[in-house]
Amino acid sequence: MNVKTFIPWKRLIQQCALFFVFICTSTLGSTLYKSDSIKENKSIQLVFQKDYGTSKTSLERGNWAAKEINRDTSWLKIGGALRLNAIYSFYEGQTFPLGTASRNEWTWDTWRINVDSYADGLQFSFEYRFYPTFNTHFIKYGWIGYRFNPEWNLQMGISQVPFGLLTYASHSWWFQAPYYLGLEDDHQMGFNLSYTPDKWTFNFAYFPLSEPRGTNDPDFGAYSSARYSYDVVPIPGESNIERNQLNLRATYQLGNTQLGTSTQWMEIYNQSTANKGNQIAGAIHAEWQQNRWNLKTEIIYYKYNKVKNDDGTLLSSLQMGAYGFGTYDVASEASLYLIGLAYDIPTNWGPISNIQIYNDYTYIHKPGKINLGNELFPFRKTQQNVLGALITAGKIYTYVDIASGYNHPWISDSFGGHALGTGRGIQYDLPISETNPIDPKPGWNTRLNINLGYYF
Repeated sequence: MNVKTFIPWKRLIQQCALFFVFICTSTLGSTLYKSDSIKENKSIQLVFQKDYGTSKTSLERGNWAAKEINRDTSWLKIGGALRLNAIYSFYEGQTFPLGTASRNEWTWDTWRINVDSYADGLQFSFEYRFYPTFNTHFIKYGWIGYRFNPEWNLQMGISQVPFGLLTYASHSWWFQAPYYLGLEDDHQMGFNLSYTPDKWTFNFAYFPLSEPRGTNDPDFGAYSSARYSYDVVPIPGESNIERNQLNLRATYQLGNTQLGTSTQWMEIYNQSTANKGNQIAGAIHAEWQQNRWNLKTEIIYYKYNKVKNDDGTLLSSLQMGAYGFGTYDVASEASLYLIGLAYDIPTNWGPISNIQIYNDYTYIHKPGKINLGNELFPFRKTQQNVLGALITAGKIYTYVDIASGYNHPWISDSFGGHALGTGRGIQYDLPISETNPIDPKPGWNTRLNINLGYYF
């Protein structure tokens, strides 16, 4: 590690430690205050008071300001999380020694800071994330808003795109496969207006630009990929960006089931040639909650039209990236089918109060074809399955996941590549070509992932 890399991260860790000490000391209670400061002490404790629940939706979504519907109140909430990650992988028919090349080892997954405030209808919500393993950090969301009344709310800034199942289509630490296509938990820069009359919820949103990029280590990937959400990002030879995105979403609460539909349109603009392509996407989705059971299901279709590279060639696969980890191919057209089922088991095992077991599955059909040696080869399907559990123990939350991928960009010994585009080649870590055609049966890769987090 060179000096230029070491010094900023050393300071960053020191600042993190100081902030953590501040958080802990602020919640110790009246022992740190004089006896005549009880009212002040209670106010300070409320700053850090949160109920993170027992599911991914309640644990990860943040945005406390958006949940407040009472206009006649004021408060401030500060929080965050520190998370560690353990990996044990079985890729390409083999496993690897412990602690080899970022495989099968403990890593510092992330730490994040959340700040939310609310004052008589005015809202502020912000989350910033740091990923030391990838040497990257970026904003997840940051917006100001106004609660007109319990039914109408406006958010302005970097906010979650109202598309598909919200807040997540997944139960696990892994997302469902739509996330890796920019269609789950996506965040963009713009305006999001929501209207919630009775059992209906309507969203109208306009995003002139994707969220700003953060900072990353170029040894991992292109600077344009330093972001939380997967977006079409510019790389040499393909200077495409997302802009002028429109979203419409409607849901209806029918008993224990929320039924919904979503549509999305965005422009894909080439900064080098000024070519204007576009993406259209649509989804129908449902979520059912009955006592301890939760079921999520969704069908998504998307297509990119007239998107070209810098040479003017029409693209059958585009480059998408996030986490400062570079980019990979994504098919220009696909249909996605997903389902996720979870069951809560309340317990009284020492500090453990709840275990949620789940299984999330996505199937992606890609109708595209590629010409290799004057012969057309069809794009190959992608699949993802995650069997796991979320264990709640006070403010400690642990995901234990067995994630399996078939033509998957992350669950692989070779990150990215053509998995979400044409499908991987016979030689999986080399580009598709006449001498390396698409593998019709690439097989499954599996990864045991344990993510341990403290949420404050």
